[in-house]
Amino acid sequence: MIAASEDGHADVVRVLLAAKADVNAKAADGTTGLVLASQNGSADVVRVLLAAKADVNTKTNAGATALMMASQNGHGDVAQALLIAKADVNAKAVTGTTALMLASENDHVDVLRALLDAKADVNAKEDDGATALMLASQNGNVDVLQALLAAKANVNAKGGDGATALMLASQNDHADAEQLLKDAGAIE
Repeated sequence: MIAASEDGHADVVRVLLAAKADVNAKAADGTTGLVLASQNGSADVVRVLLAAKADVNTKTNAGATALMMASQNGHGDVAQALLIAKADVNAKAVTGTTALMLASENDHVDVLRALLDAKADVNAKEDDGATALMLASQNGNVDVLQALLAAKANVNAKGGDGATALMLASQNDHADAEQLLKDAGAIE
C-alpha cells in the first residue's frame, strides 16, 4: 500500500484496498500512503485513500501530516482535498512547524491562501519562535508576505533569537520584502 501510494499508482491502491490492505499502515518512520501520496502530489491516490477512510490527520514520527507535505511541495489540489476531508490546518510537527509555515517558506502562495481560508493560525510559532511571516521574509517571498499581512500576521513578532521579519529580509538583501514590511508598520 505504502509503495503504491508513494509512486502514484491509484489502480494498484484500489486493488490493494479491495483485498483489505490496511489503509493506515505505517512505515518505520511513521509515514503512510496518504502522507507519501500528498508529498508527491498524487491527487488521484489521495482521493482514493480518503474515500477508503485513511486517517487524514495521521502524523509521521517527526510529526508531519499529509497536509504539511502537500503544503511544503505546493500541491494545491492535494491540499484542497485534505482540507475538505477535515485535515487539521493547525497541526504542528515536533519542531512546531505548521503547513502554513511550510507553504510560506517555499513560496506556495496558492496553497497558503487555501490554508488561510481554512483558518490557519497566521501567527503560530515554531519552537525557535519563527513565524510564517519570518520564513517568507527570510526568503523574500513578496506575494506570500502580502497574503500573510492581509491575514493580519504580526509584522513585529520576534523569534527566539530576537529577530523580526524585517531583520530577516534585511539580512538576506530582500529590498522589496523590506519595503513591504516597513509599509505594513514593521519597526526597525
